[in-house]
Amino acid sequence: MLFAVMVLMAIAAVSIARYIQISHIGRGLQAVKDSEEAAECSGVPTLKIKLIACMTSGGLLGAAGTTMPMYLSFIEPASTFNLTYAVSALAMPIIGGLSHWSGPLIGALVLGTLQEAVTVTVSSELNVLVVGVLLVVFVVAAPDGIIGLIRKWKTSSK
Repeated sequence: MLFAVMVLMAIAAVSIARYIQISHIGRGLQAVKDSEEAAECSGVPTLKIKLIACMTSGGLLGAAGTTMPMYLSFIEPASTFNLTYAVSALAMPIIGGLSHWSGPLIGALVLGTLQEAVTVTVSSELNVLVVGVLLVVFVVAAPDGIIGLIRKWKTSSK
């Protein structure tokens, strides 16, 4: 049951993100990302666009947090505001790649699978070490993430 709810929420979150990306809001966000001053001069309401982005991301994170009690079976500050969750939430998009909508999805699959494999085979305490090492490797060696590596590989093989 929990797995089905989480899969449906992930599909809904990716669908919302894709819709925003191809809408006028996504074009405004891209303009703000490239140059906030140029976007403002072009007529993009930068404050409104930033507020929409903050509201949407907060809503999606809040919706994702609703499954936490079912996953942990109880809520307490030590388990809810754990450093591992915060670092993983930042590391997944960076590892997958921030330039395409599928990057965070790929990063979540890779990092989640690797964390579970480390937990089962070695120890659950090594999760933060694995995430930290991967984060450093990807920031230094592949700043565009897995998506960037795939794009480089495709362009070099042609």
